[in-house]
Formats: sequence, C-alpha cells, structure tokens
Amino acid sequence: MVSNKTQWEGKLLLAQGWAHYHGPAGDTTFHAHYPVQLVFSESCEATVTFDDRQMVGRFLLVPSNAKHMLAPSQRPLDLLYIEPTLLDGSEGESRPLSAWLLALRQGMSTVDNPKMFRALEAVDGALGGKVTLDMVARAAGMSKSSFTKLFRAIIGMPLRRYVMWRRLNVAVSEIGAGADATQAAHKAGFADSAHFSRTMRETFGVSPADSLLKIKMTVVSP
Repeated sequence: MVSNKTQWEGKLLLAQGWAHYHGPAGDTTFHAHYPVQLVFSESCEATVTFDDRQMVGRFLLVPSNAKHMLAPSQRPLDLLYIEPTLLDGSEGESRPLSAWLLALRQGMSTVDNPKMFRALEAVDGALGGKVTLDMVARAAGMSKSSFTKLFRAIIGMPLRRYVMWRRLNVAVSEIGAGADATQAAHKAGFADSAHFSRTMRETFGVSPADSLLKIKMTVVSP
C-alpha cells in the first residue's frame, strides 16, 4: 500500500541555539517547542494552525512554546528554529531568510548574565545523567528560589523543561553524527529510545523515525 503522507526528506542544519530546515514539510501532530519558528515559503503559501486560529502566508511566525501544527507541503519550505535567547525582539520584522542566516552565523545576542551562563554550562555538562535544581543553582551561586525566578525570566521556561529541550538537542545531534535512536537516547540522558521518541513527538509533532532518519543533517559544532 502506498502511503499518502508527505515525508520529511530535506536538509537540516543544526547549530548552537538554532536550526535551519529546507525541504518539503511532512506530516505533524499538534506540538509545542521552545524555539521561535519562522516559516519562509517562496513558491506557495504555508499554513500554521493554532488552537484558536490559523495563519496563512509566505512568512509566518510561531512564538516560543505555542501549540501549533504546520500543514504539510510538497513544495520546499525554509524553517528557522531560533531559541529566544538569540533574539532581540525583531523576529516579527520582514527580513529575508539570507539576512537571518547571516545574523545567526555571525552570532546574535545571547545570555550575558554570568550566573545564568554558569548554570547553562552546568546543565550541558550533566545531560548524560541526572540534572537537579540544587546542582544547577549551586553552579550559579544562587539559592534555589532566586535561581528559579531568574531562570524563568531569562530563559522563558522552567529548568525541567529546558533540560528536556537540551537532551533532545543532544539526541538529534547524535543521530546526525551517525548514532541510532537507542544510542542517541542514552547519550542524551533519556530513559530509553521510547522516551526520546515521545519527547520528539511532543516537541516537533513527529517521531525520529519519521523525520530525523530520513533527512540529510549537518551538525555545526559550537
């Protein structure tokens, strides 16, 4: 039987804090992710559906953590995923894709709070095991309550969700480097490949088998 599903078969560039996908948009379910998503379409209008509305156009913006679903497209789209800490509030402005890519490659604004910088380093250094609030707050030199408030204000999400987001980044990078889903899951600190797959579906609306294993991925080292 021939599947009617549109496949994710394009190219993905995965960098520190951002990613760029070029190719057809495959099928997804409703999902929400930490990065802001910018959708560029030269050949046709793209469609994004939210809980309460729908957007159609050649440039669309999906806010951080907004539950949504991108309609599949046989024609190629360009999707930019950018962590909020790399943005300066101008993401809604009309700017060509080339300008965005140039700015991202040159390095846009980032976390400059030294306490938060130490905390984020501590998170990345511990992703292979258990990451606790106490450990990360100590790395920042702060009490747990003060750190929790500062983290939410700067990063825009609770520490637990951010840790899961970073684990997902590591797992995706591992697959890009040639690992299978099980190896990638363990390297990133997921309980197992099923946990990784479930998190991938909640975050991007697809499983690793339906997306990452079928696209050409390039991972840029930080």
